[in-house]
Amino acid sequence: MFVRLVAVIALLAASFGAAHAASKKGTFSGKGKYKVSGTATLSDNGRLTLSGFSSSSGPDLYIYVGTGSKPTKRIAKLKRLSGKQTYSLPAAVAKSAKSVHVYCKRFSVNFGTANLR
Repeated sequence: MFVRLVAVIALLAASFGAAHAASKKGTFSGKGKYKVSGTATLSDNGRLTLSGFSSSSGPDLYIYVGTGSKPTKRIAKLKRLSGKQTYSLPAAVAKSAKSVHVYCKRFSVNFGTANLR
């Protein structure tokens, strides 16, 4: 009976851990004359969620992540200028990411950054 109980607890713990991957969060701040606000939440399994999000308008805006304070890896074209949105990243990229950026690819301008903790 005890062995079965331990097995059930181990199974539940594994299921809980997979469903609740560790996550990092950061609050956006605009750069220069650009305004970006909201929260970026990135889980180790690669789900990036932007909540309460708003960005200045610009051409060719993308979501990038960085391993430091600069954008280094393009993720996807920004879906819209405001509201909640979700993006998928490879798990390895998600685990190493330390920042999320709204970046204008055409003019190489960072509109705003959320440093992840």
